[in-house]
Amino acid sequence: MTGTGATSGLFALATSSSMRLILRFGVSGVTTTLAYFVLTNVFVLSRMMTPVLSSVCAYVISVAISYLMQSRFTFRVNGDSLDQLARFVVMSLAGLVVSWCVMALTVDLLHWPYLTGAIGVCVIIPALNFFLMRGWVFGTRGSRERIVATGESE
Repeated sequence: MTGTGATSGLFALATSSSMRLILRFGVSGVTTTLAYFVLTNVFVLSRMMTPVLSSVCAYVISVAISYLMQSRFTFRVNGDSLDQLARFVVMSLAGLVVSWCVMALTVDLLHWPYLTGAIGVCVIIPALNFFLMRGWVFGTRGSRERIVATGESE
């Protein structure tokens, strides 16, 4: 592959609809993750709650931010359906369980600093959520499936 071919190949990849979807997901995810991380620390450092309860409360608050950003910005869904919202809630509850388990494992069982658990949650949850949102939460049958999978407008 020549230098020009390699450059144009990388440009095509960077401007592809899949890459734009991943980038939008990343922006939404980083925003949501930062909200979770900041809230967890505020709750812990203010001594309002234990680290595990802080993590759970911060996760629940960040779910609303995530839904708005992922549905409107990332996957560009024009309206809300009850099915979509129900799938998002199920995915979020599963994420809450995973989040709780990671914090409980790191803090209560392993006696590691709560930041270790919070960082673990910040890595695991976004990876799980991307695949669940793309393939299940915002995905539907037919032509809409292709649009949601790429995050492009109809």
